[in-house]
Amino acid sequence: MKPFAVIDHLVSKSSFDLVLDKETMALKTIPELSGVELEKYYPKTGYASHETQANSFKSKIYAWVKRRNIKSKLNWIHQYATKGQILDYGAGNGDFALAAQQEGWRVCVYESSPSATETLKHRQLSTASMPLKENQFDVITLWHVFEHINKPVEALASFYKSLKPGGILVLAVPNCASWDAKHYKSFWAAYDVPRHRWHYNKQAISLLVRKAGFELFKTKNMYWDAFYISMLSEQYRNAKAPWIKAFYKGLYANFKGWRTTNTSSLTFFLQKPK
Repeated sequence: MKPFAVIDHLVSKSSFDLVLDKETMALKTIPELSGVELEKYYPKTGYASHETQANSFKSKIYAWVKRRNIKSKLNWIHQYATKGQILDYGAGNGDFALAAQQEGWRVCVYESSPSATETLKHRQLSTASMPLKENQFDVITLWHVFEHINKPVEALASFYKSLKPGGILVLAVPNCASWDAKHYKSFWAAYDVPRHRWHYNKQAISLLVRKAGFELFKTKNMYWDAFYISMLSEQYRNAKAPWIKAFYKGLYANFKGWRTTNTSSLTFFLQKPK
C-alpha cells in the first residue's frame, strides 16, 4: 500500500502521511511527533472527549451519542466479566468511569492530559499511577484511546501484566477498513491526524494482541460512530446539507459492515489466559 496524505482538518490544516507498518500491518502517521510537539495539535477548547458540558450543537450530538454508547459498553462488559476492579485508560472527562462506578465497579482512571486529569480529580475519581501494578485489574478499557498511543506493543505488554489471570482488555478503535473510510478517503474524519498516531483494522489488531499473549474472543460493531464520523467527514468536504448526507451514509456504512463485523469503529474483547 502506497503512503497517502491526510490533512489535520481540526486544528492546523497541516498534511501528514499514512504509511503501512509491515510489522503491525497498521497505518502509521508520519512524521512521528513527540508528546510535547503533539500538544499544539489539540484544540484548547471543544475537544469533545474532554468536555463536561455540551455547548455547541455538534457537541450536544456527540454527548447524546456518548450517553447511549456508555450504556451499550457496560452491557457488553457485563456479558464477559463480573464486577470487580476496572481501569478506564484514557478516561477523558470520566463519564464512562462514573457510569461504571454507579453500577458497582471499583473504578480507577488514567489520563495523560493534565487538564483532563484535573477534571477527573474534580469528579472525585481515583487515578492510577504509572507504571501499572501487576495483576491489579479485572478489566481495562480503552475507548478510542489505543490509536493515540505511540508505542502500542509496549502498551499491550503493560496492560497484560496489569490484568489478573482471566482479566479482560477492551479496545475500541476506528476501523480504517470500513466502508466509510474507503468512501471518504483522505477526508475520513476518524484518521484525525496527527492525534491518531496509528490506524487499525481487524487484521492489525488481531496480529498485535496475539503477539502480546491475549486471546481475542469477541469483536463488536459500534453503529453510532458511523453517523458522527460521516457528519464530520461531510463537513470537512464542505458538502451541502452535511447532516442529511451523513445520516444516509452512516446508515449505508452500517449496512455494509454489520454482517462482516466491519463498521466504522470496532470494539475488541481480549482475555489474558487464566
